[in-house]
Formats: sequence, C-alpha cells, structure tokens
Amino acid sequence: MLQPMLAAIHASMLSTPSAPALLTTAGVVSFGELGGHVQGVIDALSRLPPGNILVTGHKEPEVVAAMLACAFTGRTFVFADRANPPSRIARIATVAGAVHGLGAGDRVQCEIPGLPVLDLTRLTERALQEECPRAVADEAVFYIIFTSGSTGEPKGVPITRRNFAVFHGWYGPMLADACPAGAHVNHASLAFDMGMLDLWPTLALGRAVVLLDHRNNVMPRNNIRQLLSAGEVVPGSWFSTPTLLQLMCTERDFREECLPGLRCFFVGGEMVRRALVCTLMKRFPQARILHAYGPSEVTCMTHVYRLVPEDAEGDGPLPLGRVIAPSGMRILDGNGREVAVGEWGEVELSGPQVVHHYLPRDHPGNAAFGRHLGQPTYRTGDIGKLDAQGGLVLSGRADRQVKWNGNRIELDEIELAARALPAVEGAVCLPQYDAAGRVTGIVLFVRPCPRLPPSRIDILEGLSRALPGTMTPRDIRFIDHLPVTVNGKLDTRALLDEPRAVPG
Repeated sequence: MLQPMLAAIHASMLSTPSAPALLTTAGVVSFGELGGHVQGVIDALSRLPPGNILVTGHKEPEVVAAMLACAFTGRTFVFADRANPPSRIARIATVAGAVHGLGAGDRVQCEIPGLPVLDLTRLTERALQEECPRAVADEAVFYIIFTSGSTGEPKGVPITRRNFAVFHGWYGPMLADACPAGAHVNHASLAFDMGMLDLWPTLALGRAVVLLDHRNNVMPRNNIRQLLSAGEVVPGSWFSTPTLLQLMCTERDFREECLPGLRCFFVGGEMVRRALVCTLMKRFPQARILHAYGPSEVTCMTHVYRLVPEDAEGDGPLPLGRVIAPSGMRILDGNGREVAVGEWGEVELSGPQVVHHYLPRDHPGNAAFGRHLGQPTYRTGDIGKLDAQGGLVLSGRADRQVKWNGNRIELDEIELAARALPAVEGAVCLPQYDAAGRVTGIVLFVRPCPRLPPSRIDILEGLSRALPGTMTPRDIRFIDHLPVTVNGKLDTRALLDEPRAVPG
C-alpha cells in the first residue's frame, strides 16, 4: 500500500531531475541531486548487516536521502536529531533495535557503544537506478519516532507501512487540493510526526519541501529570509504548531504581500487560540486555515477542519470536525463507557492508522492500546466532546488536572482566564512537584502586553473575577517570551528553569 507513494517520489527523481526538491539553509537541492544522494546510501546499505537503521543529523539533504534509501530498500529507520544528548540517542538506538547508524552534520560520530556510524557526507553518489522501490509487506515497520514518557524515558512509536499508507491515502489528495501549487514549509524536527507528514506527501506530489532550521524557532526573521531566499521555490503550504505561528506573526513581513504564494495553513499539535486564527486571516486573507488534530500513536492526523471567519469570533475551544475515515472515534467516561453527545470524556481513536504498541514492548503506556469491534484502539488522554454535528471539540489533557491543597485544579481553565485579561498577551500555568511527585505549588507565567504592562495585583484581581480562590495561583511570574522546543511546542521544562521568569 505504501508502494505508490514511494514510486511517485522515485519517478520525480528520474523524470524531473532539475525540479527543486529541498530548500535548506545551504540552498536548493533538486530531485536529481537528491536521487544521487539516495543511490549512494542504497549502495552503502547493501554492504551493512540487515536490521534497523539509526539516522542522525538535523535537516541536511543527506539525512533526507538516508530515510528515502531506507524506505526504498525496506529498512526500518529511526531518526534522532543531533540536538539530543548522546545518552538519549544511545537509548533511542537501543530501544529501536538499530544495528547501524548513518550520520550527517557536525557530530557524525555519536558515542553509541557497539553501534558503528557511517558518515553520510563521505558516500559516493551516482545516478539513481531505475528499479522501482522494493515491495515490502504492509505490516513491516516504516519508521519509529520517539516521544517523551511521563517517566522521562523515551518511548518508541513504530509506524507500519500500512499505518502511513492509510494516512497518506486521504492526506495526500487533501494537500494537493488545499494547495494546488508551491512548496511546503517544514519547521518541526524530522524526528517528530509533523516532520514526517511534511516530508513524504509533499515529495510524492513532486513538490519541494522548505526545511526550516529549528534553531530559528525563536528567530522568525531568519525563517522569513530563508523563505524568500530562492525565487524558484515559492512557499505554498505550511504546517506547524500555534506557538510557532504566533512567533512568526511577530514579524511584520509574515503576510500575504511578502509571501503571496502561501495559501494554506495547517495548524495543530497544541490548543489553537481564536486570536491567532483571526491574525492569520488578516495577514493572509486568501489562505485556507485548517485546524488539525491527531496523536503520534494514530499516525500523524485524524481530524482536519477548515476554519471560517465566524470561527475566529467568540470564546472557547475551536471545532475540529468529524473524524476522517477510515479512522473512528468514541468519547469515553472513566469506566470506558461511551458518553452522550455534548458530554466531556476521554477521546479514543480507532482504525488502521493506530499503531500496535509502544517500544519497549513492556512499556506501561501500552495499557492505552486495545480493540473495539475488531479495530485497534488508542486512549489518547485528551478530553473532548462531540458537538451537534458529530465533530470533535477538545478542552485539554486529562493530565492537566492536578490536586492541590485538597482541590482538583484545571490548569487549562486558569490559562484561559489569564489570557482573557486585556493586559496579557500569553499565559501558561504549570504545576511544581516534589521528589515524591506531589504538587507543591502552581506557577502562572504571564507574557504582558508591552503597551499596557500589568502588575501582579492587576493579574490577581482579574483572575478573582473568573476563578474561585482555591484555583487562583499566587506565584505569578512575568516573562518576555515563551520558549519553544525543536518541534515548535511550548518548552515547559525550559520555562520552569527560565532565569528571567521572575516573580511578579
């Protein structure tokens, strides 16, 4: 089932070799040049022992070529960005069962005991051969991505070829329809599911992928320079988190007049604020704004909903629309029973996009996987409800509820109340824990409006009008920015460690 997608990428390398395939900070790489890199890696793989491959680097063309070569030859790969410490990369390699490494960039020789790493930049390139990518069983693992577990240990999510083929079966046509022309902008790490959905479907359409360096996540001006650096590569579509888009909107040149080809935004991975949607619609009045949702464990996405101007108005969470077939969805109570329309519960997703399990196989998180009516299921931990049209509305995470001073506290509710204050541009509420895992306090981080900076008293008075006293945090800290991860999500660990996050 994955064969047509891979064959389409292979065909572009042979039939349109001069067409741009990648735009990196170093320049444009054509499909033909990328194919030469791929063949060099295929030749190297033929000399390596069978088994899974660890790919390390950042967003170099050689890294993309290594993943393509693994896909063409039926090798499972796992990508680890070199931003990770060597100890984490070593753990990922062990859990993924990697037998060899392929590396690019400044730190090719990762210190991974017992795992040799081949330097991708030293491989001999040659013209891509005409043989079609090898046919491989649908249940074979295509790639493995890793997420952070609650224990701090990385857990692997093995995406099979069937999983991704089913996803691509509806998303590939959707991307082609939503943006008939232009390159696709990637900002997330290629170790993240958002990076995978950026890469493969776009190349299969014969279009270029703009690989933004995630070191510029907090420097939007550099991202804009890259977007404008190659006249032949015109950005047409974009997929990112709302945090990253909010940062991009701090630059006045992030607008249709400067980027006229940018006609489609997919936004997801975090809760999306209506104010951001309103800003995007003003900056890019001809663009489609698509609200997306789907956990890594269900292969990238299960919901996409086109937002209209009316959605930018009002309060509360934005709609996500109906689940996209062949995936299914139920909203469950604490006893695993389906709740009525309009009632809140935990979102359960089902169908052929659901992975079978986490790695390692004995990971406690595997309790979230099950079966219903013969289909694999995954309990997401997200709290949602069905609206009158059968569409999904999310309110946050189940683990965003904490017990503090004997009271159940909804952290998302505190954030919403703070963001509603006129002098607040951004707010994040986080719990603090002791060594035993008990909540010792709640911190509210506030990014104030520079034109009307509030005091701590202003914030407390505003919160008291919306929240009971038991929910109002007393530890309020003012910050000048919200730190983000390499994937463009809020970096909560860095926020708690932020030296400039001084109490108000």
